[in-house]
Amino acid sequence: MKLFTVLVFASLVISAFAQRDARTTDLKDGFVRVETSSYTIEVPKGWEVGAETSFGQRKVSPEKGAAEIGVMTAPPTRNSWDELYRTSLYFILREEDGNPTPYKLTKTAQGYEAASFSVLDDKGFAKRRYMLLKSKDNRLLALSIKIPGKQDEKTLAPAFDRLVRTARMN
Repeated sequence: MKLFTVLVFASLVISAFAQRDARTTDLKDGFVRVETSSYTIEVPKGWEVGAETSFGQRKVSPEKGAAEIGVMTAPPTRNSWDELYRTSLYFILREEDGNPTPYKLTKTAQGYEAASFSVLDDKGFAKRRYMLLKSKDNRLLALSIKIPGKQDEKTLAPAFDRLVRTARMN
């Protein structure tokens, strides 16, 4: 019983911290704006916004299901896109195997330089998708989504597109 009480208390503390370090605003269109001191993003309404870890990572996930949005900040860097891609893949592929696609350079709606790539599952489906954003002062914001299967792509791919389109570094 003691362990259960400790776990419930820890869960409440973590939940309170997540709410304190990220403000959410209902946009009344099925999405919420999440504002932190580092960035602003828009994610599906009803998804749980987790607390930021000590290394700048936050997960956003639905109540049920295997989908997950990831957001991670990094300090300014002068690393090339090749170096950023290789470093990203090192950690991504440690988490789960897959076949990474080459990255494509682009510019976001907010004007950030960006590199996008995916990791394909054994059937060739882009189950994990990534976008690395770089600001003019070389700060980084990494965005990702895990799409459990092809049947979920119709709803989750547009959510990721909106996440990328609205991402802003503060």
